[in-house]
Amino acid sequence: MRWLLRRCSVCGRYTLSTDRCPYCGGALRVPHPPRFSPDDKYVKYRYMLRTMSN
Repeated sequence: MRWLLRRCSVCGRYTLSTDRCPYCGGALRVPHPPRFSPDDKYVKYRYMLRTMSN
């Protein structure tokens, strides 16, 4: 089992549904952070995207 829990981006409730929030119909996303690896090849690209978006 891998990351069954989802969080609604509209109302903020947690659910096990995979497509839409059963309460408000909003989009769901995985609330867990990505796994960390010290050998990550793409960390500089994620950092650039994060700094450009803020």
